[in-house]
Amino acid sequence: MLRQDDKCDNFRFMNTIDLRKKKHSIDELLTMARSEPLMICDKDGKNYVLEEIDEFEKEVKELGSSKKFMEFLDERSKERETIPISSITKKLGI
Repeated sequence: MLRQDDKCDNFRFMNTIDLRKKKHSIDELLTMARSEPLMICDKDGKNYVLEEIDEFEKEVKELGSSKKFMEFLDERSKERETIPISSITKKLGI
């Protein structure tokens, strides 16, 4: 089973850039990521994080101690919406 996740999640603790609404160059995204981490939603609704490498360890510590973030992860892990692999192969014609 594959997890269906074709939406762009908006996080209150992170600036979200939805590339389905407005295109940005790599340089624009890098400039934005200098001031704060970005969650980037691509044209297919997949989510990515862009941030300076030096900030990563700091953020891991901050998020690890965030009750709100831990509650979010707990809720997210309970989601069970899936797509059977047979449906995907049928859709792709393979």
